[in-house]
Amino acid sequence: MIYLHKYPFVRLVIPYSIGIWIANRFQTEIPWMVLFAVVTAGMVSLFAIAFWFRSYSFRWIYGVLLSVMLLAAGIMNIQSYNPQYKSDHFLNDSSTSTHYFVARIAENPERKERTTKLLLELHSIADSNGLKPVEGMVLAYVNNENQAAIPSYGDIIVFSRRPERTAPPLNPAQFDFASFLARKGIFHQVFLKEGEWHITGKGYTNPLFVVAYLMRDYLLEVMKENGLEGDVLHVASAILLGYDDHLPPYLRKSYTAAGGMHVLCVSGLHVGVIFLIFSFILKSLDRGKKTRYIKTVFLFIIIWFYALLTGLSPSVQRAAIMISFVLFGQLLARKGYLINSLSASAFLLLFIDPYTLFHIGFQLSYGAVLGIVLLQKPVYNLLYFKNKVVNIIWEITTVAIAAQAVTTPFVLHYFHQFPTYFMLSNLFLVPLSFVIIVSGMGLLLTSFLPFLPWILGKFTSAMIFIMNYLILWIEQLPYAVFRELYITRTESLILIVALFLIIQIFNHGIRNYLLPLLIIVTLFFSSVTLRNIQQFQQSRMVVYGLNRYTAIDFIYGKEHIMLADSNLMKDEFALGFNLEKYWSQSGITSKPVWFEKDDIVNHSHIKKEGQVISFNGKTIALWEKDNRKKIVPPKKLRVDYVLITGNVPERLQELLLYYEFDYLVLDLSLPVWNADKWKAEAIASKVNLYDIRQSGALIVNF
Repeated sequence: MIYLHKYPFVRLVIPYSIGIWIANRFQTEIPWMVLFAVVTAGMVSLFAIAFWFRSYSFRWIYGVLLSVMLLAAGIMNIQSYNPQYKSDHFLNDSSTSTHYFVARIAENPERKERTTKLLLELHSIADSNGLKPVEGMVLAYVNNENQAAIPSYGDIIVFSRRPERTAPPLNPAQFDFASFLARKGIFHQVFLKEGEWHITGKGYTNPLFVVAYLMRDYLLEVMKENGLEGDVLHVASAILLGYDDHLPPYLRKSYTAAGGMHVLCVSGLHVGVIFLIFSFILKSLDRGKKTRYIKTVFLFIIIWFYALLTGLSPSVQRAAIMISFVLFGQLLARKGYLINSLSASAFLLLFIDPYTLFHIGFQLSYGAVLGIVLLQKPVYNLLYFKNKVVNIIWEITTVAIAAQAVTTPFVLHYFHQFPTYFMLSNLFLVPLSFVIIVSGMGLLLTSFLPFLPWILGKFTSAMIFIMNYLILWIEQLPYAVFRELYITRTESLILIVALFLIIQIFNHGIRNYLLPLLIIVTLFFSSVTLRNIQQFQQSRMVVYGLNRYTAIDFIYGKEHIMLADSNLMKDEFALGFNLEKYWSQSGITSKPVWFEKDDIVNHSHIKKEGQVISFNGKTIALWEKDNRKKIVPPKKLRVDYVLITGNVPERLQELLLYYEFDYLVLDLSLPVWNADKWKAEAIASKVNLYDIRQSGALIVNF
C-alpha cells in the first residue's frame, strides 16, 4: 500500500498545492499579516509539540498543523505573485497621457515570417508628470520590414504605443490566451509599427541564457551544414534542441494523433535518455561510495549542460530539476526515494512559481512519470515471455500503457481526444527517438571533426524520415483518434482516484479496494450520464465572435445547424481554435449542417425566409450591405434580434423603418471604426445593444 508517512514530501506538496489552487480559484485577498501569522503560529506549534509532546498518539495534531501551515503558505505565495497588490505594476497604472515606455527584451526574440515576437520587461514610463519606474511584462510584436533593426536579448527599447490588456476569449470554451499569459505574469500586449519604437542600448542579460541562445543558434547551423533540411531539420530541431518554431502544423497534428507528441517536446523523455546513456558510460564508478558521489556530480553537470544546449526551456528545466532530485535521492539510498524525489522537485518548482501547478506540461510530465513508477511494474508482471525480444517489446508497451493511463484524464479534459494506437506508435517511437537523440547528440558534439558529423547527419536524417513516415501512416489508420471525448474537471479527478485504487489493487489485491473502486466508477458514469441527459435536452442559439466572419449556431440536443460565411466552412484553424472545444463540451457533433446567409432553409428546427431566421420561438434578422430592403414595408416586422453583419454603413434610422426588435447585435465582420458608429447611434437612440467584440459571444438558452 502507498503509505504517505513514508513519503514526507508528498505530504508537504499536497496541502501546499491545495492552498495554491484555493487562492487562484477564488481570487479573494487574505491580508498578508493574517497568512504570515498562521504560518508563524504553525511553525511555533510544531516545534512545541515536537519538544513537549513526544507521544505517538499526538502525531495527528502535528499533521493537521503542518497541513494548515502549508495551505496558508500556498495562498501567501500565489498572492505575492498577484500584480493587483503591487502599486508600481503597470496593471494598476491609470495615466492616460503617456509619452513613451522604456523596456528590456527579456528573452530571445521569436522570429516569424512577417513579425517578430518580443517579451518586454517594463522599466519606466514617461507621462506629463515625468519619468516614473514601473514593472510588468508585455508581449510585443514588431514588423520585419527593417531587418537590421530587429532587437536581440537584453536590448533596451523605447516605444510610444500604449500596451493594451490582453483580451479574454470571445467564444465559450475557447482557448483562454489571456489566462495562459497571466500565469506567466504577462497581462498586456502591443503591436508596434516601424517608427513607433527604437533601440537605445543594452541592458542586463543573464550569462546562462546568453550562452544557451548562442549555442542553440550555432547548433542549428551545424545541423543545416550536415545534411538536415526541410521537415527533417524541423523535427530534429524540436527533438534535440527544443526549437519547434518552424515545425509544420500537419506534423504536429500527426504526432498528436499518433500519441507521440511527447517526442517532439524536449522534456523528461529526452533528459531521461541522456541520463541513461551517461549513467551507462559511468557505470564503472558504482563500485565505491566516493566514486558514486563523483558519478552523481558528473551526471548532474551533464544533465544541466544538456538543458543549456536546449535553450533552458521551461519543460527542460522541469525535467532537469526532477532528475536532479532523483539523482540525489538515489545517492542517499533512501527507501521510496523516487516518489519522494519527484515530490520534492514538484515542491521546489511550485515554491519558485506557484502558477506552475496550472501548466498542462507540468501536470502531464508528473502524471506520466508517476504512472511509470507506480503502474509499469504491476502491468509488466501480468505477462511473462521467455523470448528476450518479445519481453523487451512487452516492457516498452507497459511503459506506454502506464504513462498513458495516468495522463488520460488530463488529455480527455484538455484535448478531448484519445490516440487509439498509442501503444503501436510508442513501440517504435521510444527506440527510434533513443537512436535519434544519440546520433543527433553525436553529430552536435563532433561537429568540429571531418567526415564523422556528415555521416551522423545523414544517419539522423534517415531515422527521422522513417519516424515521420511511420507517424503519418499511423494517422491514416482507421479510427486513429477518438475525438469529442470531453470530460469535466470533476470527472477527471474521479478518474485519477479510480487509477489510484487500481494501483492499490495491483499491489495488494482486490479485497479492500473493490467496493471503493465500484463506488468511484459508479460516480463517474453517473456524472457522464447526467451530463448526456442534459445535453439531449439543450436548446440554444449562439452568435460567435470570429474575426471577419459571421457565424450563428442553432443547437438542439446533440445536433446543430450553422449559418456562416462560406469561407469559414473551409477554415479549419478558425473552427478548431475558436469553436470545436465548445462543441465537444456541449456534446454536439463537429460536423454541423451548414447553410449560408443567402440560403432558404426549411428544416424541422429552423426556418429561414429572406433574412429572417426562426428558431424555437425566437427570430433573428440579418442586416447586411447587399441585402437591405429597397421598399419600406407598410408595417414593421417584429423580431427578437437584428444582427449587423459585414461592412454595413451606419443607418440605424433606416433599420428602424423595417424592424421592431429587442436587441441590436454587432458581430466581428463589422470593422471596428464602423461598429463604433453603430454603437454611438444606438446609445443616442436608446436602443438595446449587444457588441460581441466587447461582451463576447451572444448565447441565448431556451
